[in-house]
Amino acid sequence: MSVLTSPRGKVEVVHCRRTESQDIYCIKSLIRKFTCKLFGKLNIIYLLEKANLAVTLCNDKEEIMAQATFLDYPNWNVAKQDNWVSVFRELDSDIPCTPLNTLFMHLFVAVDEYSVGCCKEILRTVYKAVPELHFIFLIVPSYMSLGSTLITVFDQVGNIPCLTYEEDFAVHICHRHSHYPQLHVRKARVEDHDDLMPIFMRYDTILKETYGEYFLAELIEAQDEENHAVVCEVAGTAVGFMSVCSRVNMQLLHECFDLGPFHGLCFPHPDDVLEAPQELSVRRSQDAELRSSSQGSQKIVEESQEPVFPDTMENIQGNIAKEAASEEALTAVQGGSVSEPEDIEKLSDVSTGYAQDHRVSSRSLASLLLPEEPVHFRPIYRGASAAFCIQLFCIDEKYEARSLDFMNFVFSLFSDKNFCIISLPHLTPEFILIQNFVKMVPFSTCTLEQDLYVFHRAGLLKNICLGRSSQ
Repeated sequence: MSVLTSPRGKVEVVHCRRTESQDIYCIKSLIRKFTCKLFGKLNIIYLLEKANLAVTLCNDKEEIMAQATFLDYPNWNVAKQDNWVSVFRELDSDIPCTPLNTLFMHLFVAVDEYSVGCCKEILRTVYKAVPELHFIFLIVPSYMSLGSTLITVFDQVGNIPCLTYEEDFAVHICHRHSHYPQLHVRKARVEDHDDLMPIFMRYDTILKETYGEYFLAELIEAQDEENHAVVCEVAGTAVGFMSVCSRVNMQLLHECFDLGPFHGLCFPHPDDVLEAPQELSVRRSQDAELRSSSQGSQKIVEESQEPVFPDTMENIQGNIAKEAASEEALTAVQGGSVSEPEDIEKLSDVSTGYAQDHRVSSRSLASLLLPEEPVHFRPIYRGASAAFCIQLFCIDEKYEARSLDFMNFVFSLFSDKNFCIISLPHLTPEFILIQNFVKMVPFSTCTLEQDLYVFHRAGLLKNICLGRSSQ
């Protein structure tokens, strides 16, 4: 929520949200002739469908105050959609614009009385929502002025020609640092204690109760090659803190989590065991066969336990009588009094049926004794640890969207590590920093009451170059 004040002193409480299709009618009502001259005649529906980001500003009554639409290629056809970087680099080589850190404003409309405040609020929200964004370009006909609103946030860079007809267009730019700047990250000092403690106490008091009132100053003083404390600051005031350590219990992590996708968070080693031995593979196939046979026997038993209907009662009673006679014959055999050939034939029939029943019972018992899960092979990693962990992290909620600014600095402290990990208790609310991490899958035998998250160094890459492969 933000508060806008008009030149006449009127106040509006506003908030930003993503543009919805039901906003189209109100957006069209805010379009003026001057808007069409700046951005051209637009199909609003088509524009919103193609937009990378569209933001609507509303007041507390959900009335639309302003709207802006951003795409990842320039308007007015001044450059090809897939090859515009070189054109804009020629205007100013000091602007390192790339498809990953740049957007183009294709439309902006606002209520006239609050237009300046609405424009600044939307740009601040866009930079806050997209941490990788650093530049927003605005392209208009060179003979047009930006008006009293857009000129307050955009600066002209130069002119470029159009691809379709002979006319020049002016290129204007808006920088991140003017609205929601990156945080300055540095090593922590004991003097930062007074700035950081109010932030910690706002979220949790357990640390103070457990480790004492000056636990943070002690943690900062205890820094060494394996333990580092880092802060981010705004205007000389610390607004965030992160404690990192290179000592990680890799054995415990290997026992509790499936770390195969990241090679166990270790460096490759010649003695790594990554595939199951042949004996284990044979055993696993035998367990699968036994389990399938036991499931088949269970199905037979279940089928034999189907409900009995009245029309089959007579057959069942007849079978019971035969079984009773067979039992008498079996008793006679055990007593040694059977000598007639007919009785021996009856005995063979009974014993065969008994053996079949016994076989079914044995299979049912085997199915009960089988483990619920097959034996799973777990790789063995003998290489050195390639991970460091975040022990403590806290940041002021005003700057939470810039939490990722810490990562470049902490990876520079551990130049020999490729992974950053953090463990959190179950049901911990997801915060912005953790959204950049990958959650690991725990084994069924995991005893830790925490979730594990992993961040790879490659997640810091901001530019990707593609080219033809060579021999």
